[in-house]
Amino acid sequence: MKYFFPLLLTLSLSACYSIPEIEGFDKDVWQSEMSCDTNRLAMVQLLISQQEKLLGEGQAEIQQLLGAPDEHELYNRNQKFFYYNLTPPTGCENGTFRRLSVKFDALDRVKEVMVIE
Repeated sequence: MKYFFPLLLTLSLSACYSIPEIEGFDKDVWQSEMSCDTNRLAMVQLLISQQEKLLGEGQAEIQQLLGAPDEHELYNRNQKFFYYNLTPPTGCENGTFRRLSVKFDALDRVKEVMVIE
């Protein structure tokens, strides 16, 4: 009985996380292993055009949608950046290296979403 309430609390809190709905976005394609294709580069425009749905979301929701970041950075004042590669790795023929940058504030909420080179 003494384990019932903590378990119930944990289950109810984990149910509070919901993945943001981005119209036309296929998270399985985004999260698939990147080879020499440009699927992410084509899909990033959906994220940018609907970024208001991402603003204010937490790290858990972003990771459910986009998967684990390719790189992350802890910045000053407890800000954090997640970086997702948009162009294929070296060894593929492509021009500029681009990635999606997701900036989190000190409360772990998305403050900015942008493509950087």
